[in-house]
Amino acid sequence: MMTFLGISDKFPGGQNNSHELTLKELIDVAIGGTGNIHSGSFPGGLPEVLKSNLKNNWMSMATAAVAIPIGFKIGTKLLRKPVITPANRLIKMAGLGNEVKV
Repeated sequence: MMTFLGISDKFPGGQNNSHELTLKELIDVAIGGTGNIHSGSFPGGLPEVLKSNLKNNWMSMATAAVAIPIGFKIGTKLLRKPVITPANRLIKMAGLGNEVKV
């Protein structure tokens, strides 16, 4: 993210490798520039860089798009009931069942 925003000092002089896109490059392409994409690596420009990145990272993107929502649903179901139900039972046993609930 820091490289994308142009804040990272990872690349001297603000240079990044051919596969990494920055916000500055995308804005440059949007206003009609070349985005400073090295023509030796990607003669097709931005579309070729995007195609290359999708080709290299599609599996991790697809896995994240599917696994993260499923993980949150499972985590919510596993953590929600076992914590709340016993807490409410303890409160009820303490005689505060009508006034307090978790």
